[in-house]
Amino acid sequence: MRRLLNNLRPDLLIALGLFLLPLFIFWQVTLGGRTLIPADNLYQFQPFSTYRDSLGVPEVAHNMLLSDLVLENIVWKQFTRQSLAGGEIPLWNPYLFGGAPFLAAGQHSALYPFSLIYYLLPLPAAYGWFTVSQLWLAGLLMYLFLRGLRLGRLGALIGAITFQLSGFFLASVVFQMIIAGAAWLPFLLLMVEYTLRARPLGGKPAVVPWLIGGALGLGMTITAGHVEIVYYALLVMGLWAGLRLLGMLISRAEKVRVLVGRGLSLMAL
Repeated sequence: MRRLLNNLRPDLLIALGLFLLPLFIFWQVTLGGRTLIPADNLYQFQPFSTYRDSLGVPEVAHNMLLSDLVLENIVWKQFTRQSLAGGEIPLWNPYLFGGAPFLAAGQHSALYPFSLIYYLLPLPAAYGWFTVSQLWLAGLLMYLFLRGLRLGRLGALIGAITFQLSGFFLASVVFQMIIAGAAWLPFLLLMVEYTLRARPLGGKPAVVPWLIGGALGLGMTITAGHVEIVYYALLVMGLWAGLRLLGMLISRAEKVRVLVGRGLSLMAL
């Protein structure tokens, strides 16, 4: 056990560093008492605009392109919290016109495990902590993926930081469903890779455990709440699997029938 801990210690320190880095960048909206919610945007619309001057809200919002966060997303979170507090499953939203399906719509991310952050913390702070958690997750899963490709710790760390702090993620932090869904892509690619290689588990070649892991990861991507990200993830998984299968076929790493079987397994995933 002690030897295992000694071997894992560098990886655990890297995992901690991958958490502290986004926490440092977003300290103002986690530990600093500020929020990612663009509250000033709400006062551009009635009836809130009536109180804009008396509350000292600027006449022009800082960035109207972020309005979805305050007009939709936070309302979904409030409704989910309200329903759960009342002992109800939020199946139906009675506040939209004559009512509309809520849980079935999916974009609210209510079923995404990390959404517990929204249910346990005050909402103004929860958005910052959720962002940090997803950037950490993106970096950690990219690190695991690159280590699974047999890269050294330094190379995997550089790749992880590049991924978690990429322009895509930082520009999308105000669209929480997007960063949550995209964070799982490295894990999905790792499961594809392990399936194609039948990476041994318990000393024996295995396929089914990696398929199950991939299915669970894909479920996380789906419950994150942004269906476009699911499509992108599936496309990238298919491209990765196709290129790897072609490479293994050319190099004759496995028999053709074996590769066909593993390709069909990925389709089942």
